Amino acid sequence: MAKRKDKTPPLMSSAGIMRYFEEEKTQIKINPKSVFAFGLIIGAVVFIMNIFYG
Repeated sequence: MAKRKDKTPPLMSSAGIMRYFEEEKTQIKINPKSVFAFGLIIGAVVFIMNIFYG
């Protein structure tokens, strides 16, 4: 008798679609608080420049 496979084979990535764990390896991880703080700093700089040069 043939052996029964208990595990299904992994999905093949095709047409530029990658599995989640393959894509996660190459991403840069940034804390959401850092992104929020950076946005506030950029907003403050733009606001101050608008006061002085606008």
